[in-house]
Amino acid sequence: MSGCSMSPMYGENSGSSAVMKNIDIVQVRNREHQIIRNELLKYIDGNTSSTKKTLELDFNVDVSRSGLIFTSTGEAQRMQIDVEVTYGIFRITEFRELIYSDKVRVINTYTLSKSEYNNAQADISTFNLISKEIASNINRQISLNYLNLVE
Repeated sequence: MSGCSMSPMYGENSGSSAVMKNIDIVQVRNREHQIIRNELLKYIDGNTSSTKKTLELDFNVDVSRSGLIFTSTGEAQRMQIDVEVTYGIFRITEFRELIYSDKVRVINTYTLSKSEYNNAQADISTFNLISKEIASNINRQISLNYLNLVE
């Protein structure tokens, strides 16, 4: 049986890996920003912290929560979390030049219970899942547009 050679579109051999190693992600602004930043950092090679990075990823996070499927008493049975991240990649020279910008939106829901603790845990877990998807989508967009990002 013969094998075939394949280059992964989003893996270590993809264009996103080369670009992501060269991107510095801005410092956190709040809890949601920190969680998404941590997920994005997973796509960056950890051994490049000492190198001077020429690109910077800056992003804003907009989170909204709303109840869904209401009972006759007006109590929500599900909660929807809608997260929209607007981001830009800047080339850092003597100036900060925007070279790419885009928006990612991910929506997910969870079932509400009578327990506030369970609801809080479900909210945290759902937001973490959303954050992973957002980071994956941003990495994918960088991979698809990496020729525009490299000099």
